[in-house]
Amino acid sequence: MSRPTDPRVLRSRASVLTSALALLAERGVAGTTIEAVAERSGVAKTTIYRQWDSQTTLVLDAFDSVLAAPSDPATGSLRDDLVQLLTGFAEALRVSPATGLMFALIDAAERDPAFAALHRRQAENRHRLILRVLARGIERGELSADADPADLLDLLAGPIFHRRAVTGRTLDAAFAERVVDRVLIAYRVAT
Repeated sequence: MSRPTDPRVLRSRASVLTSALALLAERGVAGTTIEAVAERSGVAKTTIYRQWDSQTTLVLDAFDSVLAAPSDPATGSLRDDLVQLLTGFAEALRVSPATGLMFALIDAAERDPAFAALHRRQAENRHRLILRVLARGIERGELSADADPADLLDLLAGPIFHRRAVTGRTLDAAFAERVVDRVLIAYRVAT
C-alpha cells in the first residue's frame, strides 16, 4: 500500500511548476534556472532538487504539465471539425499564456535533444487529432481519396502559425474559417 503524498509536497511542487511556467514564458528555457525558480516560488533549491534532478527535467515536466492536445470535435462534417480545431488553435495562439511556452520549446528544441524529443512528442499528439479528422473526411468522401493528410495539416496550420509568429496580423475565427475553406476548395471531391 502506497503512502499518501504529503500535502506540503504537493503545494511546493505546484508552486515550483507554476513559477517555472511563468519564467519559461518570460525568459525562455535558458532563463528558467533552478535558482530563478526557487526565488520566484519561494521553495528552497534543495526541495526542488529532491523532485527534479536538473533544470532540464524540471523544465520538461513543466512543459508536459500544460501542453495538451485538443479534444475531437466529431461534428460529422469535415469543414465544421476543421473550423472548430483551427479556431481553437488560433485562439490559443492569440490569448493563451501557453503560447510563450510553445515558442520557448521550439527555441530549446533547436539546441537540446531532450527538448527536441518533447517538441516532436507534443506536435505528434496535437497532429494525431487533425490527421484523424482529415482521414474521416477522406473516408466520407468529403476530400479526394488521393489527398495527403500530412500536406493538408501543413496547409491548415501553417497560415495560423505564420500569422501569429511572423506577421502579427489579426488572428481570429474569421481567418481560421477562410483558411479551412480555401484548403477544402483545393482538395474537395468534385461533385
